[in-house]
Amino acid sequence: MIIPFFIQNRGCPHRCVFCNQQISGNQGPADWTDESFNEKIRTFLASHTPRAKPAKGVQIAFYGGNFTGLEAAEQDRLLGLAHRHVENCAVEGIRISTRPDALHIIDMERLAAFGVKTVELGAQSFVNSVLEASQRGHTGEDVEYAVELLQNYGFEVILHLMVGLPGDNRTSFGETVARTIALRPDGVRIHPTLVLTDTPLAEDFRRGRYQPLSLGEAVDLSKEACRCFQKEGIPVIRLGLQTTDMMTSPGAVLGGPYHPAFGSLVAEAIWLERAVTLLDGTDVRNKRLIMYVPARQESAFRGNKNRNIDLLQKQFQFAALEIKPGNQTFNYSIS
Repeated sequence: MIIPFFIQNRGCPHRCVFCNQQISGNQGPADWTDESFNEKIRTFLASHTPRAKPAKGVQIAFYGGNFTGLEAAEQDRLLGLAHRHVENCAVEGIRISTRPDALHIIDMERLAAFGVKTVELGAQSFVNSVLEASQRGHTGEDVEYAVELLQNYGFEVILHLMVGLPGDNRTSFGETVARTIALRPDGVRIHPTLVLTDTPLAEDFRRGRYQPLSLGEAVDLSKEACRCFQKEGIPVIRLGLQTTDMMTSPGAVLGGPYHPAFGSLVAEAIWLERAVTLLDGTDVRNKRLIMYVPARQESAFRGNKNRNIDLLQKQFQFAALEIKPGNQTFNYSIS
């Protein structure tokens, strides 16, 4: 579990074309005082963790900005606030999010001294033309250097990637996925590019200079990326942006593949593809089919309102389908 503290775009050297932190990260004050910080920890632990072992699996996270771009004194203050809760065993560790071009050896020493375990890097892409069009201010090579530096110091690394960035396409996003796999991060987050109001991207969208992905295109690209990462044993820890109150306000999202359950759509698409591949070449027409699905995955396998079941029935024309728990296996039988 994560206790998130958003620093509201602080530490960022400039603004990326897609960024509006007031919409995507507006979840608390930008300047955390000792009192507000400690109160949030107490409230979270009281409602989310058992009293026996509250620290297990819980991390304090600094999100929504470029943490290592903050002034050194502010980094020390925030990390000091968090580290107190690690020392008293209220939480297990600390994680931060930052930019690939804002990491140096001195940062490694500071983060290690305060017990930071995980660093999330806003890579977004490895393709320099895409990064330039998005005004990221760093290169794919900067991402590779930052990941290797963090891994050499023993930090867990989570990479953030985006589908549908300006100038990106299926081929270039495939390059990003391949270069991510080569670095062997501990996890990946995948976000669709949304057109948020009051951003440079919104102006490009209005003028017809940027065409966002459709929801189906974003789901398909994310599905393919997940398949590649799963094959290599790299966890995808989140799909889609976390919905905020401001994101659901009228006019906040002007375009792009926004869906409050984006991750569920991708999971459903993955299971549908797996089922089609499993049944392909087998004649199950007018027969009773039993499919063995891991119990925790039955909802994703079925899809919203049994959408996947309906699509499978139309394609394979079985007479009936029964779903049974299959532990960790995914298979079928005909009765």
